[in-house]
Amino acid sequence: MPWLWRRGTAFAIWGFVAMAVADPAAAADPGGAEAPGTRGGAGGVEYGSPVRGAQPPQATRFSVTPHTTTAGGRPPSIVLRVDEPGVRRVTARIVFWPAHGSDAAIVRIPLGTVRTGRTIRVAWPKGAALAAGRYTVRLHAADQGGLQLRRSRSAPGRRVLTVKPKPKPKPKPTPAPTPAPLAPPSVQAPPATAGGVFPVRGAFTYGDGFGVGRVGHTHQGVDVLAPQGTPIVAPTAGTIRFTDYQASAAGEYLVERLADGRDIFLAHCVRHSTAVVAGQAVAAGTRLCDLGATGDASGPHLHFELWPDGWRDVKKTVPVDPLPQLKAWAR
Repeated sequence: MPWLWRRGTAFAIWGFVAMAVADPAAAADPGGAEAPGTRGGAGGVEYGSPVRGAQPPQATRFSVTPHTTTAGGRPPSIVLRVDEPGVRRVTARIVFWPAHGSDAAIVRIPLGTVRTGRTIRVAWPKGAALAAGRYTVRLHAADQGGLQLRRSRSAPGRRVLTVKPKPKPKPKPTPAPTPAPLAPPSVQAPPATAGGVFPVRGAFTYGDGFGVGRVGHTHQGVDVLAPQGTPIVAPTAGTIRFTDYQASAAGEYLVERLADGRDIFLAHCVRHSTAVVAGQAVAAGTRLCDLGATGDASGPHLHFELWPDGWRDVKKTVPVDPLPQLKAWAR
């Protein structure tokens, strides 16, 4: 090494050389920046590590409405907002976690990259559906530095949603009896049979007869007018086939199959006055019900029909004019 004749300078350079020789490790050091936390612990920020003191993203708004919905119905509305000072975008997703004891599956809605400082209404992905159960709905967000969403007391980024099972379809109501085909006026009643009693046990008069015009149809029986509560009896021995109630038409009614195979239909009895049940055998004169005005009736009367081939049992069966038979029983 060349000597420099200035004493101060010569000593300074010599001292530097001596220090370098005294430290073999320093001579072998390839150089470069020191990693944070090594040797002297001088600090610094390692690449990709969060900045010390930076604020994480925060949900300033997160709502799930309504809190209760129905499986298969309209999904709930989700509105959110994420804020983070100095950060314009974060990656976010929403996760539906089934509550304890629920068999429902986890549902995830990825939102991708969202802008901070803006209110966002979540669009449900096509085909996403929630099974019945109770869910904890959580918002997850992270910035590019890896800081995760901080949940505050005012907007924790978590809500509870209840999904009720889809209601079972209500059973279809039993349709009212379909009116029988209209009886042509030319249909003649078979000869009246002897024996039997008149079905109204009391003073009576005849009202509208068979074939009288009605709105949309014709009268299929004969009306027998008598005071309210007059007993209605079986005209001959037979078996009760049906008892029922039709509020908008026949009212309380019953059907008896006579011993000769014909059916009679008796309507407008006093409500809950029927004294027989389906399948019961009756003798002539057995009380069946009381004459009334239930259903579509303008006053107390017995609507009486006669069906030679069975009451609505056979396709295209029709009633016939029962007046000859009623008069035979009245004698």
